[in-house]
Formats: sequence, structure tokens, C-alpha cells
Amino acid sequence: MDLSLGVLSTLLRPLLSVATDDWSKRSEFKTLRHLAYERLSRELHWNAECLWKVTDNGSNGYIELLRTEAFDSLVAASVPIDHILGDPVRADWLENEPYSRPQFKHRIESCESISHLVDRVYNRLWMLKHRHQSELGNSDVSYLINLLLFTLAHINMGRRNMQASRSYFRKQIALLAPGIHI
Repeated sequence: MDLSLGVLSTLLRPLLSVATDDWSKRSEFKTLRHLAYERLSRELHWNAECLWKVTDNGSNGYIELLRTEAFDSLVAASVPIDHILGDPVRADWLENEPYSRPQFKHRIESCESISHLVDRVYNRLWMLKHRHQSELGNSDVSYLINLLLFTLAHINMGRRNMQASRSYFRKQIALLAPGIHI
């Protein structure tokens, strides 16, 4: 199923007629949420692969391959991302390397929900692409990779309706970034 504007509007129509508190109980919301998590998960994973190539071999051509279509379609449809991705950021996951570093913690301390993490990732991706186009340098790609993987672990947890745990986080990071040991 595609996360196109037509699909989104079909799912949103019955939701707009109910109070926000009742959204999470509706089957349309659950479908919309699953689609959002699924598309964002795929897109973030793709972007992580591209960013690893940038850092591994210094090839900036991979920056041009970064995707934002899933995020853009959610925003274009005026979907309330804070409701769909409103689960809290797992603070206990910040006790694992490389996320336990004070600089990383400080940079994301204002991110209280997964929607905030997603916003931050996509803003950084947008900035990286535009800095590259304007030949301004790449900025801090390693921070973006860490932020993206931290966010992707949260997204995958929501996509698979799993309970958050530190062991789940460790497994996710091991799958996503085999070179990172936590």
C-alpha cells in the first residue's frame, strides 16, 4: 500500500470527524500509523546506507541519493505527525554508546517524542543536501548518522509494535550498524 496523498486523505477523512483523544482507537489511525512507520523505516534505513558510504569512502555523490519522500508526503497531507509518532523518546537508550556521550545527549535533549527526532533527522538531511548543492561542506555527518540510527531504532520499535527495552535497542543497533559496539 502506497503512502500517497489519496491514501492519506482516505484514512484521514473518518479521523477528522472524531476528537483527537479518540484517534488512537480507530482502525484508520492504526493503519495510517503503521504506514507512516513502515515508510519512514525504509527511508531512514536507505538514508543510513547512503550516509555510511559518504563517511566510508568520502564520496559525496551519495548525498544526492538521500530520500525524504515519506516525510514529505506526511507533511504535505497535513497529517498530525505529533499524534502518529507521539511515543516518548527512550531516555534509557541514551545510556548506550555512542548515544551516552554528553554532546549527543545535549543535542537531542529537547526531543521529547519520536516526532521530534524525525523532524530533527529530516531537517539535518535537508541541510546536508542543500549544503552539498551550495558546496558549503558536509557539516557533521557522524552526528547525523547517530541521530538517524537512534531515530530508526525508535521507528522500528513502533513499526513492529514492540515493547521498548535496552536489549531491543542493542539488537536494533547491531543490525543497523554492525560496526558500533554497545
